[in-house]
Amino acid sequence: MPSSNRRLSLSVALALLVMGGSYLTSRASYRGYTGGTVATPQTQTKPGAKPGTRIILDHADLLSYDASLQPGVQRLKGSVVLKHGNATMTCDSAYLNEDAQVFEAFGDVHMVQGDTVHMYARYLYYDGVSKLARLRHNVHLANKTTDLYTDSLDYDRIADIAYYFEGGSISDAQNTLTSDYGQFLPATNDAEFRYNVKLVNDKTTMTTEHLFYNTHTRISSYEGSTLIKSDSGQIVSQRGIYDVGRDVGILLDRSEVYSGARTLIGDSIYYDGPSKFGEAFGRMQLSDTVQKAILYGDYGYFDDKRNYAFATSRAHAEEYSQKDTLYVTADTLELISLPIKGRRPVDSLSTDSTATSKLDTMQRYLRGYRHVRVFRRDAQAVADSLSYVSMDSTLSLYGKPILWSEERQLSGDTTHFYFRGKKLDYVDVLGSALTVEHIDSVDFYNQMSGDSLRAYIQDSTVREIIVRGKVESIYYMKDEGTNEYNGLNRMSSSTMHVYLDSGRVSKSIWLGPVEGKAYPLAMASGAEVNRLERFVWAADRRPMRKEDITTVGDSLPPSEQRSIPLSDLKRFSGAKAAMVAYEPFERKAREEAQRTDSLMATYRGLDPAAYRETYRCVLRPLPTDGEHDSPHTLIDTSWVYRAFSSREDQDSSSTSSSTGILKGKNSPSESNALGGK
Repeated sequence: MPSSNRRLSLSVALALLVMGGSYLTSRASYRGYTGGTVATPQTQTKPGAKPGTRIILDHADLLSYDASLQPGVQRLKGSVVLKHGNATMTCDSAYLNEDAQVFEAFGDVHMVQGDTVHMYARYLYYDGVSKLARLRHNVHLANKTTDLYTDSLDYDRIADIAYYFEGGSISDAQNTLTSDYGQFLPATNDAEFRYNVKLVNDKTTMTTEHLFYNTHTRISSYEGSTLIKSDSGQIVSQRGIYDVGRDVGILLDRSEVYSGARTLIGDSIYYDGPSKFGEAFGRMQLSDTVQKAILYGDYGYFDDKRNYAFATSRAHAEEYSQKDTLYVTADTLELISLPIKGRRPVDSLSTDSTATSKLDTMQRYLRGYRHVRVFRRDAQAVADSLSYVSMDSTLSLYGKPILWSEERQLSGDTTHFYFRGKKLDYVDVLGSALTVEHIDSVDFYNQMSGDSLRAYIQDSTVREIIVRGKVESIYYMKDEGTNEYNGLNRMSSSTMHVYLDSGRVSKSIWLGPVEGKAYPLAMASGAEVNRLERFVWAADRRPMRKEDITTVGDSLPPSEQRSIPLSDLKRFSGAKAAMVAYEPFERKAREEAQRTDSLMATYRGLDPAAYRETYRCVLRPLPTDGEHDSPHTLIDTSWVYRAFSSREDQDSSSTSSSTGILKGKNSPSESNALGGK
């Protein structure tokens, strides 16, 4: 028996030795991970793999192996360190399959790629053949400038790309980006985002469907429906490039820019938020809700800091501040706004909370250059150029303008329209003035010409016309019985007044030397009789509908129009136009500043007594001023109207023809002047 026991002991020892050797020389096999959403098939490393490409186990507190449970798989626990090339992975525990060159890591997983990219997660599956790392649960990727957070991240070491697909965010020093799908290249800081993309920082919020973004340069490229909100305004776009840091963008595919009360739309737009200007190319539309105007053109520009807008190439404008919209077209249109010095809103001048009107604090200029055409339901005009000044409420047409209203035509060298309370008050025609009225459907025309003409307007109807300087007129006469035309009256004088009622002449007055001759209708068929020398009836030039303004130069309907090539638009410069437009105002401001500096230098050289003596009329009096003043006041107020002392004086008053000031008819001063007592 002793020999039998010894043989049994040797057999057991030999078996243990064989098992231990097998354990020490075995290679772990991969156990497929089924606890998560990722399924990774088992692969086998090809024989003869290159040295240095294998996963290396650098450290583990405990290594165990059970071939019956997990053939070929080593179980690692405690401070596990694995290396593959220039990547190092640490974790609490892991399964390592050296044959397949894959492992799974659990716990506090930390992966470092080349000492520059750090990745953290609760789970990691790594394939050493494809060099693909799949991190799950509370994933955090970080490099020197960027942090990425998600719950599922794949990192391709060969391409150096990290991407998530179940929602995530990327943050840098200023911005946070979130999306359903995203990928990030740590080496170049380039990122791509898709689906429900949102970028947020202190000044900007951007939402889009597809975004390329560099976390270092902070320049983005977007596609799809995009909304950008910033301190300077709002952008609606489909495609473009946007510098998030500088708030500057190149916007394509019919984008829209909102800045204050202005909206800029164009096929392509260059936008600078901090400078508050935009430049649009192709089918530009610039609207201003405060000024109630819209500018159109193939090229447009606006500078919000200077309150300047510019449109050219098929440019036209719509002004809708009144009941009837005004349509204007020209080769070039400008809208300039300047602050009125010393003008403050009514709210700052009065405490009346019921006041609804406010003083306008801006003076506005609208200018049109070359081939001006104007249309409104009650009036139409053509001219070479146009100017409107809001403070004076004056609209001026230059370069042989022609104005039509109903059947009446008005022309001259220059025409000025004066408005009062948004209604036309009167019109001045200067140089070669001519007014023509077409009578009914026949070829009869009432005519007046002179050196200048003024027409007074009431309720959009001409009520009075005054013509001065070499006045000539032709008016057709009607038979009162038959109400048919029976002749014409041709007259000349130095001045002519015509009063109209419902568009018809009710009274006419000729002043100065008057010459005239009446012709029966049978003798008035020739142009030498029925036409003035300056006569012209330009009905073919008259805009008859708004489409004559909005589609000027286009034979195609608006839906089929195409903008001119971008290469042709490069010759325009809105910035240069703004500088040219503002140069006269800036020159005037410099001159005023120089004049002010000169006055300041003058009075600063005076001593206090001399200064007060010089400017005493505008300074608050001192208590001692009255003791030494002469009995004569500094300002003569004798011309100021003084109220009558009695009702009789008031009843016997008249109006002075020279000053328009009421004066008593039998006042002592008048009696003395007439020799009375």
